[in-house]
Order: sequence, then structure tokens, then C-alpha cells
Amino acid sequence: MNIRILIFSLLINCNIYSQNYEKENPISIMLLNCYEGSEMDETKIDFSDYFAVYEKEKHITTNFKIKKYNSDSNAQPKFLIKGLDSIKNSTNGKWVNRKMYPGETIIFSVLNSENEEKSGIYSIYTKGKLIETENNEFPYFKKIEDYELRVAFGKTNISIVKMDISSFPSGGFEGGIYIYWIGDLNGDNRLDMLVGTSTHYSGIELIFYLSNYNDNKLFTKHIVGSCSSC
Repeated sequence: MNIRILIFSLLINCNIYSQNYEKENPISIMLLNCYEGSEMDETKIDFSDYFAVYEKEKHITTNFKIKKYNSDSNAQPKFLIKGLDSIKNSTNGKWVNRKMYPGETIIFSVLNSENEEKSGIYSIYTKGKLIETENNEFPYFKKIEDYELRVAFGKTNISIVKMDISSFPSGGFEGGIYIYWIGDLNGDNRLDMLVGTSTHYSGIELIFYLSNYNDNKLFTKHIVGSCSSC
């Protein structure tokens, strides 16, 4: 299938919306592997303001390139973004693209190209309490309580998302906390994150955590879209 047709097919099958009450031009993100039964008219999508984030070789310093989206290109980006005040041409990042379970940790270093000694090392981790079913019956765990995503950087350790989720009778959990991409998108040598949250398997809210110069805060939260599953 032609890549252009594939990208449009993914976009029109994804229920995307944008919300950000702090700005007149909110940040919006299209995550291209999200699916939804709703329909969108591709002719009404204005791509002129979108930047595309492409993954290059995984083991080089600037392993993502960012440029204006061109729907005629055969290359498929990981996601599209618009509304960001500043954006880099290339960056180091990590395409995670999965649900995080309690006890998991990702260590990521945001490189400072001007001064390597000032590169920041972040610990991104999840916590939670697995509540077992009675008599150890299948599906063994009925929910996760105090399910939480946290980020530690230097002396700062903050909570990003906290929620409870239930399990399916057939096993597995409805919804959860997803990490899609981490890196430095706006060029300030600090961590940015694209995260998804869901309390039900059929709906995921996309949230972009943009780095904030206030060390005690670390991020500004932007609700940037949604889709049925990713």
C-alpha cells in the first residue's frame, strides 16, 4: 500500500481532538498508529502547520529528525505535532510505544550538545499495588491501585499521573499508562514526553508533557489528542 494512502487511512480512522486552555493555538499531536471507528474527512485536515517526527538510526546521538510534514513523502513519521513555539531539526529520543506496568523504569539522558557535563539523566518509572483476586482465582489480579507514573531528575521527584485501573475477567488490565515518546523536542536540553492514559481499553487520552524551566515542576501539561487504541 502507498505510504501516503496508509498515513491518511490511519488519520481518518483516529478520533483526534485538541485541548489547551492556556494558549490560543494549542499543541496538537497526531499519533499515526491510533485507530478509531469514527470518520474524518481527510480533505479538511490542514497539514501546513504540522511537523513530522521521524526516527533515524537507533544508535546515533540525534536519532530523530524533525521537519515540516509532507504528505507526498514515502517516509512515515512516528507522530505529527503542531502548536509548539520552538522545535528542533534533530534530537536524541526514544520511541517507547507501550504500556508501563508497576515496577518498570526507563533511564534516559537528554544530551546537552554545548556542554556534555550538563546533560540531564532522568528516571521515568511506574509504581502501583496489584490487588489479587480471592483464593488466587483467575485472572489472579482484579485491579491496580495507586498506579502512578513518576519522573526523578536530580533532587526533584514528581508524580506525573496517578490512577486506579481494573482487570478484564479474561485477564489483562483495562486501560493503563502508556509512554510513546521521550526526548527533547523544543531544544532546551530538558525532557519532553508523549504519554497516554486510559481507564478503559477503548479510549486513550494523549498528553504532551513539555519541559518547564521551573525545576520543582519539570513539565507543563498539554492535552493534545485521543484515540481508541494504540
